[in-house]
Amino acid sequence: MVKAVILIMLEPKTFEDANKIIRIPGVKDGFLVFGHYDFAAFVDVPSLDKVTQISEKIERLKFVRFVEALIER
Repeated sequence: MVKAVILIMLEPKTFEDANKIIRIPGVKDGFLVFGHYDFAAFVDVPSLDKVTQISEKIERLKFVRFVEALIER
């Protein structure tokens, strides 16, 4: 299994939409954070390719500005 944290920068005033991220299959949990990023999504999937797919799916959401993935080894 591959564990990752996907850090997400949201568009202004879209924090209510962020909870849609945790409904994406493979995302186990997530919450709003303060700082450079606005939301942290925790992912637990079988492969690194699946992390990429989830990250790209999140990035395509209209209320998302930028994503960055941190992979646990």
